[in-house]
Amino acid sequence: MSGTFWEAQPDAAEEVSVRKPAWTWVVAAVDLLIVLAVLPVVILVVVPFFLAFYLYLATVLVWLAPVLVGANIALFAWAFRRKAPGMTALSILSVLFVLVSWILLIAWQAPVVILGFTL
Repeated sequence: MSGTFWEAQPDAAEEVSVRKPAWTWVVAAVDLLIVLAVLPVVILVVVPFFLAFYLYLATVLVWLAPVLVGANIALFAWAFRRKAPGMTALSILSVLFVLVSWILLIAWQAPVVILGFTL
């Protein structure tokens, strides 16, 4: 057997640690707050009071929809290029929460207001 596999291998290129820009932390923090606020929706089955909470939260998320979706698209693009799976998933989840909130408001026949403009 040849010694090919036993020879010293050249070191793989060491990954350079790149600092995350401050805006990515801000968007990720807002997304985490949204996730923490939406988690009680599971309790809707048990306690109807949470429906009122989620309807209010849905109106806030839809009101801010253009800002949230824009920031999360930027975060997704940045995180996907940098291979940051956690931030990529969080940006997708936040956009999905905005979409679910929009659908909930339409199903509940509540007024849909985006940045102060009623649709």
